[in-house]
Amino acid sequence: MRRSTFIIFVKAPILGKVKTRLSPHLSQREILRLYKSFLKMITERCGRLNGIDRFLGCTPTKDDDFLLRLARQYGYGRFEQRGKTLGERLINAFRDHFAMGYKKIVIIGSDSPTIPLKYIKDAFHILNKKEFVLGPCNDGGYYLVGAKRLYEGVFKRIPWDTSEVLNKTLDRLNSGDVDYYILPFWYDVDRIEDLRFYKRHLRYLKRAGNDKC
Repeated sequence: MRRSTFIIFVKAPILGKVKTRLSPHLSQREILRLYKSFLKMITERCGRLNGIDRFLGCTPTKDDDFLLRLARQYGYGRFEQRGKTLGERLINAFRDHFAMGYKKIVIIGSDSPTIPLKYIKDAFHILNKKEFVLGPCNDGGYYLVGAKRLYEGVFKRIPWDTSEVLNKTLDRLNSGDVDYYILPFWYDVDRIEDLRFYKRHLRYLKRAGNDKC
């Protein structure tokens, strides 16, 4: 077993259960195809991370054919997320994998399919010196969280799915005197405005030849 692990929190691509905030603007089948493209893009890109173990943290089940194919194709283990809130699921993922012997853990979501691989690599390097790392989103949340030990209190009493997630998490880090680092801002794709930006951004990345970075 390697000393570091990388986890992508993913949802099983079930019709009507993913990217629900896009439903007024796209059909359920369009949304499902879109989310599957997100999963493929991010697992393929992050499958190029070397020297670490990689996992898909799945909900509500890891026994989904599409997730199984991605895991096999790009070299990921799978486990099921545990907990009612995102905070509980993060706490359990960190706790379980630290208990397995990992010394550095980095977790991302599947809503930032264009996240630069460099940011993830930087997070692992930063954890050589810092205790905790955050990748902030421009919507007030974050796309990445990493740590060298369990900081359970950081994820408690956070108003998830609001624009205060990042600020409240930083409050917890500061009040706990945690030595942390903040990566550059990036973006999630949750709303129709995000999707429009994402499509333009993807075109520009491909035109510039750095869509694989």
